[in-house]
Amino acid sequence: MAEQPLSELVKITHGFAFPGEDFTDEPTSDLLLTPGNFAIGGGFQLGKGKYFRGSVPPEYVLPAGELVVTMTDLSKASDTLGYPAIVPDLPGLRVLHNQRVGRVVFKKNDAVSKRFLYYMMCTREYRHEILASATGTGVKHTAPVRIEAFKFDFPPLPEQRAIAGVLGALDDKIEVNRKTARVLEGIARAAFTSWFVDFDPVRRTPHPPNAAAAHPTTFPRALPADLAALFPTRLVDSPIGEVPEGWRVGTLGDLLSLSRDAIDPGDHPSEDFDHFSIPAFDTGQMPSKDRGETIKSQKFVVTADCVLVSKLNPRTPRVWLPPAAGPRRQVASTEFLVCTGNKAKKVSREFIYCMATSEPLIEHLTTHASGTSNSHQRVRPQDFLDFQCVEPPVDVLRGFTQAATPIFGRIATSRAQSATLVALRDALLPKLISGELRIADAEKIVGRAV
Repeated sequence: MAEQPLSELVKITHGFAFPGEDFTDEPTSDLLLTPGNFAIGGGFQLGKGKYFRGSVPPEYVLPAGELVVTMTDLSKASDTLGYPAIVPDLPGLRVLHNQRVGRVVFKKNDAVSKRFLYYMMCTREYRHEILASATGTGVKHTAPVRIEAFKFDFPPLPEQRAIAGVLGALDDKIEVNRKTARVLEGIARAAFTSWFVDFDPVRRTPHPPNAAAAHPTTFPRALPADLAALFPTRLVDSPIGEVPEGWRVGTLGDLLSLSRDAIDPGDHPSEDFDHFSIPAFDTGQMPSKDRGETIKSQKFVVTADCVLVSKLNPRTPRVWLPPAAGPRRQVASTEFLVCTGNKAKKVSREFIYCMATSEPLIEHLTTHASGTSNSHQRVRPQDFLDFQCVEPPVDVLRGFTQAATPIFGRIATSRAQSATLVALRDALLPKLISGELRIADAEKIVGRAV
């Protein structure tokens, strides 16, 4: 089959210019699809959603399963320009077709597979052409006519579907891992809230014996006897409300410290680093491998057993448990606070993680954040350290860590497997699209991986 331009198969339509005065960061039932919802490499990410509270033209509501493409990129490297995403099913939310996002309308249903076209729009050849024809300096733009002009040699429809099936199997497993990690994190955070925010073991709140089995994301309030015995029997008043009797009230700075050890990777141009950045967090919470010469500014050193807490936009917390150090040195964007628990007080990184994602701390940081706009709010390190909280006894902290560590271990395993699957998918993509790799051989490779 000869090469043909996309314009023969699809039409890219513009979104609606929803009035800015009706935008809000507070969740509503209408989610505005923006370039920020597109992941590096392709795909949808919810991230920090932008919502709408005005009237909506019904023709600009996107149903689940629609193929869309971003036509504007605010990043210096144009990380997402031209990449596709498929609108997910988000219960309780309508997804709005906003301007700067293109909707892919198919002209011929029997000529091209939607999922195959999605993967084709993730290829290096497509991206190269989109970036080469982009306009703008600081902010890059493409347009429907530039996307539609891309030419490609489309294989027969059955082959398209087979290729999409192979790559889709990897993406499906990656999605399962993502959901598993989210559920496991919910378990750990529910445990933290139960112990250290609601103080359920002190209140001795009744808990049905089978509730944990019925609701696996709910941490049971009925603790084993050895753990329950660690809690006092009543609550007393304190500057932050009722707290367990005998527990000290202090600040977060009493429980952890911030490391400011820094390095300029540019001084080591040929060295590869594990780079913990905001974009890497948003695209799977695995660091990118970057050469020192490509990292243009000073970074924090990622220390052993630390937790990374983003200073940016605290209403949408980005909290990261770095995996164990490998052969490469690890560095983090200075947008992160590098937190290390007080070892004498048995403050683990699992405890810090749950504290940093707890609603009381998020509210505190949101209140104290500064910045010129809602999308560029930042937290001062001192405001983070000054947060008032309870300081549980060492035995209670040790018990929480023993319960939470296996959960976070499973989360780390799930994310590491996803990173491996992403690398495999990205390696198979060009070979399948070009015909270099037979579908049957790729199916065997994927079968072993998933």
